[in-house]
Amino acid sequence: MTHAPSVSENRPDAVPDTTPETAEPESGTDRIRRPSRNQLYKTLWRWHFYAGLLVTPLLILLAVTGGIYLFKPAYENWVYKDLRTVHAAQSAKPVPLAAQVDAVRKAKPEATIQSVTPPSDATHSTMVTLAADGGGPWAPTVSVYVNPYDAKVLGSVDNAKTFMQKVRDLHGHLLSGSVGDRLVELTASWAAILTCTGLYLWWRTRPRDGRTGRRGLRRWHATVGAAVSVFLLLLIATGLPWTGLWGQQLQKAITATKQGAPSAEDYKVSSKIPPTTADHLTSNPDTSVPWAAEKVQVPNSQPADGHEGHEGHAGHAGHMGGQGGSGAAPGSMSIEQAVAVAHRERVPGTFTVTLPQGPKGVYTISGKSEADPAKQRTLFLDQYSGKVLASYGWPQYGLLSKLVEEGIALHQGERFGLPNLLVALGTCLAVIGMAVSGVVMWWRRRPSGRGLGAPRRAQDARVTRGVALIMLVLGVAMPLAGISMLVILTLDRLVIRRIAPLRRFFG
Repeated sequence: MTHAPSVSENRPDAVPDTTPETAEPESGTDRIRRPSRNQLYKTLWRWHFYAGLLVTPLLILLAVTGGIYLFKPAYENWVYKDLRTVHAAQSAKPVPLAAQVDAVRKAKPEATIQSVTPPSDATHSTMVTLAADGGGPWAPTVSVYVNPYDAKVLGSVDNAKTFMQKVRDLHGHLLSGSVGDRLVELTASWAAILTCTGLYLWWRTRPRDGRTGRRGLRRWHATVGAAVSVFLLLLIATGLPWTGLWGQQLQKAITATKQGAPSAEDYKVSSKIPPTTADHLTSNPDTSVPWAAEKVQVPNSQPADGHEGHEGHAGHAGHMGGQGGSGAAPGSMSIEQAVAVAHRERVPGTFTVTLPQGPKGVYTISGKSEADPAKQRTLFLDQYSGKVLASYGWPQYGLLSKLVEEGIALHQGERFGLPNLLVALGTCLAVIGMAVSGVVMWWRRRPSGRGLGAPRRAQDARVTRGVALIMLVLGVAMPLAGISMLVILTLDRLVIRRIAPLRRFFG
């Protein structure tokens, strides 16, 4: 999610199609007599300038961290190659998954085993995820890797301390929880406004002359901004579903319009015990259910033969103390049987089996594919009978959910392989270049000792009202940006305009 064309143009008062670069600022009378389109140009330029000045530092941070995170799969496969890959003879047979999980339980007896990801092929290890105590969204987990042929524990990775997790935390919430999340959402929203206003400024000027100096920098800034604007808006739009406020509102809209996966009521399997929704099953983004299934209610297993009374086994089950080390309550099926159901139901690719949480918990099988969201599948299995209580996949997703899932794959640079990654990376690099060039242009032409050098206010009230209406529409679409606009306009009217030094400083 990110970024946009920048901080300012070359001069605060120049109207490029009619005024030469070296012209002096025109008088107030001249400004009033200019056509309204020039007044519109100045007004949007002023918004573009102040928006860029406000969010440029965070835009650069988001562009840098976003560009780095695109390489997470390749980076982690390289760094953890010794843990994730194994070498075995062609005739070697894997030991039961329950035995592999038992090996982890013996190595980490104090830990709660959360999920198991079977090997994707004969050269990969089994990953067992341990839940961490405490923490909020994306709380730290530990991944333990096991050789599937001899159940030997190869090592573990504390996911809270990995380089890519730090990058993710910076990109998602600036290492500051919900406050950081709101700042990221605000930055992304203003980045969209920067992009739209920048496109208008480019369309009005379309600079063709000058390849060096200030004109050359301005030409580069405007041309690159226009060239990547579509990709930039796409990155912003596909990143917003992860944010707190905007993402929550989108989830509510999808639920209200029945554009998500079918509700639990449709399957008559609503849950009355926590976790009530699938996003509470795990805190590890690598083993979580797809975004479209996060708010699906988790059904209950139906204990048989008097197992209803084994509530005391809930903690025991969480620590992999069930039959055969399956992590389920007594009388439940083994993890191998759960995997067999996944194969029978044709869950594609690499999938994760999240273990039941207590006697009424279910096996959750989550198959995610960033390269092709249509291959996603989430199953809830009764831990005793193996019955598929609910199945969610592409056919069940509504239109909005499908668009979000496609967007997530594009945002992470995986939907169309290497071309997708290169386009996303190029957009991030372009944002950094535009942000830096915008600051440089402003620094070169700032008036010494006379404030910020912002474009002057438009004098045409009709233009001002028209721009206010446009900004209102954008503010409704992006609530945090709308709230910040109201704050800015209120300060401008009640404080800045009434205090002469502030009025001169802000222009």
